[in-house]
Amino acid sequence: MTRTSLDDAQWVALMLVVQRIPLAWKHDEGALRRFVEAALWIGRTGAPWRDLPEALGLWSSVYHRWRRWCLRGWWELVFEALRPSLPEDGLLLLDST
Repeated sequence: MTRTSLDDAQWVALMLVVQRIPLAWKHDEGALRRFVEAALWIGRTGAPWRDLPEALGLWSSVYHRWRRWCLRGWWELVFEALRPSLPEDGLLLLDST
């Protein structure tokens, strides 16, 4: 794995969330992982959808699936479930400058 891809532990955590969303997963883990990696690649690079590398799938198919996930609120469910919980007293940030 490269540093820009999800490692196996991250993928397992994500799969546990996606499996609880009805209709989000059609039991093809390889296709789902490729789709998520493609969405992350677009978000990370800011590139147009048409510049998606072929190894990550057909850009139009990935875009339409990504859009369906947006409209159904599935990305919000994933982000909320994977967001680290904050301590009750909040966070303390220190800056050494």
